[in-house]
Amino acid sequence: MVDLVKHWDDIEEYARWCDPGVYQVRETIDGFEVRVIVERYGYINTFNDENDELFKRIIKFCKDKKFVEILSSVPDEIFLHRITM
Repeated sequence: MVDLVKHWDDIEEYARWCDPGVYQVRETIDGFEVRVIVERYGYINTFNDENDELFKRIIKFCKDKKFVEILSSVPDEIFLHRITM
């Protein structure tokens, strides 16, 4: 379970003292959704523009801290499932 945090500043401060986390950027109908997880805490926000200052700050922080970028998620039971023809 991930506990969601309201403010990015809280995640940023907490992450300074933790092992690297993970992050994901997804394009949605509303813009760009950013999801960040550091240990048990998570942050989600949607931005209309990739040039938004907070968006750029979050991405820079994640890259500087060497967070792993997640592309997508696949259930365990089908990840290694072999497709037969």
